[in-house]
Amino acid sequence: MQIKKVVSAQKKKLQTILSPQEQALGEIIFNNGQCQMLAQSVSRFDLIVVDERENEIDEYSLNIELPEEDDAVSETGAIYPYCGNDPVEWDKYAYACLLQVESETQLLNPKEHLEHKKYSRQGMIKRVLTERRQKADKAEYRIKWAGNIYGDHILTNERGVKYKVFLRDFESETGYSDSMDAKLNKLGTTKHIMFAFRKLKENKTLYNRLGKTYPFVEVFCDPLNDYKITWYYPHKLPVDEQLLISRYFKNASCIEDAQITGFLKFIEEAADFPHIRIRPEVAEKVEAAFEQEMLLSLRDQHIPDYSMINADLYPYQKEGVEFALFRKNAIIADEMGLGKTIQAIATAILKKRIFGFEKTLVVCPASLKEQWKKEVEKFSDEKALVVQGFPDERIAQYKSSEHFFFIVNYETVLRDQMAINSAGIDFLILDEAQRAKNYETKTAASLKRLEAKHKLAITGTPIENRLIDIFSVMGILDPQFLGPLWEFSYQHCLFDPNRHNKINGYYNLQKLNKKLEKILLRREKRKVIDQLPHLQQHDIPVELSPLQADYHGSYASGIAAILRKKFMTPYDMQKMQLLLASMRMVCDSTYLIDDETNESPKLEELQHILIEKLDVPNRDTKIIIFSEWIKVHKLIGKILRENNIGFVELNGKIPVKSRGELIRKFETNPQYKIFLSTEAGGSGLNLQVADTLINFELPWNPAKKNQRIGRIDRIGQKSNKLTIYNFITRNSIEMKIASGLLVKQSLFDGVLGESGQTNFVDFSTKGRSQFIQQLEEFVNEIEETEPENLEKPEVAEEPGILQEKVAIQKPTDEIDLSEDAAEPQEDPATAPAETTGGNGQGGNASAEDMEQVMNNGMQFLSGLFKMATGKEMGMEGQKIEVNKETGEVTMKFKLPV
Repeated sequence: MQIKKVVSAQKKKLQTILSPQEQALGEIIFNNGQCQMLAQSVSRFDLIVVDERENEIDEYSLNIELPEEDDAVSETGAIYPYCGNDPVEWDKYAYACLLQVESETQLLNPKEHLEHKKYSRQGMIKRVLTERRQKADKAEYRIKWAGNIYGDHILTNERGVKYKVFLRDFESETGYSDSMDAKLNKLGTTKHIMFAFRKLKENKTLYNRLGKTYPFVEVFCDPLNDYKITWYYPHKLPVDEQLLISRYFKNASCIEDAQITGFLKFIEEAADFPHIRIRPEVAEKVEAAFEQEMLLSLRDQHIPDYSMINADLYPYQKEGVEFALFRKNAIIADEMGLGKTIQAIATAILKKRIFGFEKTLVVCPASLKEQWKKEVEKFSDEKALVVQGFPDERIAQYKSSEHFFFIVNYETVLRDQMAINSAGIDFLILDEAQRAKNYETKTAASLKRLEAKHKLAITGTPIENRLIDIFSVMGILDPQFLGPLWEFSYQHCLFDPNRHNKINGYYNLQKLNKKLEKILLRREKRKVIDQLPHLQQHDIPVELSPLQADYHGSYASGIAAILRKKFMTPYDMQKMQLLLASMRMVCDSTYLIDDETNESPKLEELQHILIEKLDVPNRDTKIIIFSEWIKVHKLIGKILRENNIGFVELNGKIPVKSRGELIRKFETNPQYKIFLSTEAGGSGLNLQVADTLINFELPWNPAKKNQRIGRIDRIGQKSNKLTIYNFITRNSIEMKIASGLLVKQSLFDGVLGESGQTNFVDFSTKGRSQFIQQLEEFVNEIEETEPENLEKPEVAEEPGILQEKVAIQKPTDEIDLSEDAAEPQEDPATAPAETTGGNGQGGNASAEDMEQVMNNGMQFLSGLFKMATGKEMGMEGQKIEVNKETGEVTMKFKLPV
């Protein structure tokens, strides 16, 4: 049964019960607008009725009782009127309420089942005032009373924080406080003010003792009138003050916002009148008006110079920079992968040039601090400092004049808020600003207290799960932009009728969207795709968990022990291969090592990207995720199932004849949005519908990485664009893999590549291969940074537990131990005598020693080749030549074509 029908039936019934006069009076009350809706839900409507003749205001409720679907007795339901909490008979007031409800229900979709409570402005104000009064009644404040009933009184709360309280109007109980709530709440009161009024009214002796004359002419920003600049004085004004006020206010009590800049002269002239008190917020509002005029003027006159940016920005990125450049507060909410970081860096540098800014504070997740430093120094000539260390060290770092960018994580702000403000920050950048979405947290409160001239938030998801997220971010940038929370709530939130604070839904979103256009800029990839390069790659840094770091450091120690040997046997090489594979696996998850735990920041970051950044559940998208380990697929699959995301999985166990059906499902069924693949999907497949590829870990072989990318030819059927996300664990073997992929591919391309024709590789006897050298440096770094008391899982010196665990998920990619061996690391004439193949006597290695080392190396290389390609390398006919004079060794062998 719909509410509309119940109301209609009740109205017809009342027309036979109420007298015509009572009905007419009720309709007059309704027509005159004396009946207003406060709140509504599926079963109750709350209203207020104003009786102008009796000068009374009463609160009425109409409780609606809907019939059960199988109730044949009462098919129309019933409505019961209440005045306050007491049931009453139907009369003109209740009838007027019914007419108001009927008017409201005419706006409803006949098919809509109303399951929410929608507040009016008056209804929400009534609610929040009641809530504040309840807190004031329970508070245990102390007040030091001024000599006047109005104030300024000094109130101390339970935590010892002091506030000034001024009581302006004893009838409406409004006043002034220097608390943040008073500056933002649009109520004209706070719980501090309520507490002071109650105490003063309860204590007649105190009230009688204090003076009753309003102490000054007050000029303030009126919270009950959108904080317009207002003057107030209840007594007769002296002539001089009256003359001054009349010049600027004329015969009004406030001035319009368009006249604010002209009010500066009033402030200057009022300085000669001790009897005029101008609240600090007035000067702040005037200053803000002047700054806004300046910014608009600069925007119209200034052409940004991008020569200081070491990159060519795309047109949409320049648009983003210029959007934020001439605004005090802005949000760049571009979709993931569109280069928000470089836009923020460019904005900061241009603000430095235009406004003379000296310090920019970047607040970002801890995992992104080093990446921010790297990006700043890559795209500009500015210096960036990652603030870290003990508190006194951080305080000194904030004061540094040698750096323009200061980078901290969100948790640090909580501890360093006062030090940051003391250092004087000009420009604040919040990266991943949605991390501060919970407006009630201590971190969000600390961010709101940061003092900066201009602020910029960058986020790919300004609204993650709740509409209140954007309110929280705006509370940090400009808390007045969206008004107080209660105002925002009644304008856009639908509340649960039974649970007081629960929000069931949202409405009026187009109005909010229009308002946010003034401060928020968002571009989707599909709208700027023509400006993007064919291929975009983004590295996603993640941290090791403590247990991951334990395992990883343990394996590094095992490798270090092997590298310290004078000679490496094939067994040593195989063991090092297993240890390196274990280091890679533990970077994905500890589950790949011990089958019990599952510590994996990568999985957490993947879920964050899929659900919150890319919004996969709600978007029509196709994504491929590569990981060479099946166990990783199972862990990812669990996340996808929990978030109701369909996926297909391809690995070496899937029969070749079935792979076509998997691909068909992925391409044609919109429910399957994710394609999980091992290297089995790296060749022979064309997944043309995918627009995004995620490398959960990078392969050893750069050719494999390129092969993965080659599987995706275009986005959908229209554009040849692809976005790649590479997950890279910081301070791990993956960092070395990533740098190796970027530096050189000659050995893989020439020797191990499927189409490679190279049949000659020259290994110098003077110095080790670059890979071995880098690996040795890497494990030494890990050992040097290990905490002294860190307990590590033991690494077997002999075949056993380690090999058994690794054998379960043996990597399918090659481990290149000779990637850059074609180039000697040192000049033979100056190289030290001791080499990998040295005889331990400090002299040149003998030809026999070198031959043994080369044979071992070739056997290892052959094993890697077979593991990567499934083919025999073909060692028959190999030729090793040793030049006894120079010590150079030449190996010749053929590769299968």
